[in-house]
Amino acid sequence: MIKAPEIVQRPLSSSVYQACLNLGLSPLQARLVAQRTDCVEQLEEIVFPKLKHIQHPDALKNSQHAARLIAEAVRADGVIVLATDYDTDGVTSAWVAMTALVDYFKVPEERVVHVIGDRKTGYGITDEVCERILGIEKPISLVISADQGSSDEPRIKRLKQAGIPVCVTDHHQMPIEGSPASAVCTVNPQQSDCEYDKTIAGCFVIFLVMTQVRQELVQQGYLQADSPSLKALALNVALGTIADSVSLKSPNNRAIVKAGLQYINQFDQPAWQAMKQLHDNQGEPFNAEYLAFQVATRINAASRVSDVTTAYHFLTAKSVEQARRYLNQLDQDNQDRRLQQQSMLEDAQTRAGELYHANKYSLAIPLKGNAGIQGIIATRIGEQFGLPTVVLTDLEDGYLAGSGRAIVSDIDLREAFQWMSEQDPELFRSMGGHKGAAGCMIPFEKQEVFADLFEQAIQNQVGESPPVPLLETDGELEDHLLVPVLMEHIALLEPFGREWPQPSFSGRFEIIQLKEVGQTKTHLSCKLRTSGGKVLQAIYFNAKRHESEPTPVRTGQSVTCVYQPSLNHYAGRTNLQLRIQWMH
Repeated sequence: MIKAPEIVQRPLSSSVYQACLNLGLSPLQARLVAQRTDCVEQLEEIVFPKLKHIQHPDALKNSQHAARLIAEAVRADGVIVLATDYDTDGVTSAWVAMTALVDYFKVPEERVVHVIGDRKTGYGITDEVCERILGIEKPISLVISADQGSSDEPRIKRLKQAGIPVCVTDHHQMPIEGSPASAVCTVNPQQSDCEYDKTIAGCFVIFLVMTQVRQELVQQGYLQADSPSLKALALNVALGTIADSVSLKSPNNRAIVKAGLQYINQFDQPAWQAMKQLHDNQGEPFNAEYLAFQVATRINAASRVSDVTTAYHFLTAKSVEQARRYLNQLDQDNQDRRLQQQSMLEDAQTRAGELYHANKYSLAIPLKGNAGIQGIIATRIGEQFGLPTVVLTDLEDGYLAGSGRAIVSDIDLREAFQWMSEQDPELFRSMGGHKGAAGCMIPFEKQEVFADLFEQAIQNQVGESPPVPLLETDGELEDHLLVPVLMEHIALLEPFGREWPQPSFSGRFEIIQLKEVGQTKTHLSCKLRTSGGKVLQAIYFNAKRHESEPTPVRTGQSVTCVYQPSLNHYAGRTNLQLRIQWMH
């Protein structure tokens, strides 16, 4: 039996709370901020994020060197190759680099070649990516990696031996041996002597580098001093930042996402115009949650079930009609992904149930199916069982591809994988990622060794007692706060994401109405009454795993709920609705 989650209230910093009141925040807003940071020094930058607050790119080690190399390539005649990852961070990194080079630096479009990997061959500058670059018939001035490259020395060395220079821009953890020796330059905030924010996404790194390139080209007289800045590129840097689940406690990430959302909501870009036509967010401005669940899911679906270049073509579309065609394909891919996901999830839940016991520290689950969906499965299973989880999919070529999610806040997956590789040097064919999410490829025959070492690695980090599922909340809300205007107060603290979570609250309610809804009848629509007599509408998505499962609660029952407040627009009326995360 899975352990019941422990509901805990986020600790509150009294000094931050008072500082927030001094900044003019309401008591509720001050409380929410004080439950998310204990940093008084940068409080204004965190609460009121602006582009001017972003750390200067000079602090990003080697960014000026990279800028000189790229500027030289801009002014040369050879091809500039962009080698990027296939997820949303990688695709937006490619968009940032391409847009900067072509639209801002006037490089002819035919001189820029985008080479992107795929989930089947794995993350990074793989052998396949290397072969594709070596197969380019025109002279190559420079290869620029984005959102990858730090762990790819063997392939970078091959390119160097062929006379092709590689400039790495990345944000993933560095290997023990350091930056790739064969790269002409490596820009990665994870380098030990780099003073830049370690939490930024890959698209943010290439954005900062390209701002340095612009400055270099101005100094060289290639661009006019009054040439446009690159700040408008923030719109898709925001998308990649949200999609990669980096920390939104960081003032840098908060600033780029806030600015990016402002540009997005102007709807000047064909891609965003098409997105609004498909899903207008009930007329509300697009926010970070919308980017995560409506946009990133569709972009990631391309690499999971179809052709990743569809996502890239969607972002770079020149007209709304063109963007709509690519978006329709992404939407279809996303629907296909959901169908495949449901089957794989049911299989994973069965296997996880067989592996789980009260003293379990982790889950490593082998599956058949689409390797592109395993990260989603790892998240769902990990959240259900409250344990760090890796899902391994058989590639049917002698290898398993794995995606892991830390789930538990104190777990560092990248560190766990590194320790495992030291115990068995032949365990990983490849690995990469960061603290909260990591991927790998292992030989098929090593799956039991992997599971045993993963269990030990997590135990090393956690200690003697297995992880306990935790549900963190911001406490209870009084009845007078449970009104639609509550959402305006919360929205002023946007953007929300990892380490700056969407507010959630706990409370005791009586169920006065209950109905199974949705095509699969696995969601519950409820009416709840507070102890003070206030009646509220609530929705509990995925309350049941399947239709035949008994309803977990009943009308008239008194329950404890963890919920997020939201707005429900219906028949011209707007009401507060509680989105139930847990009910018992």
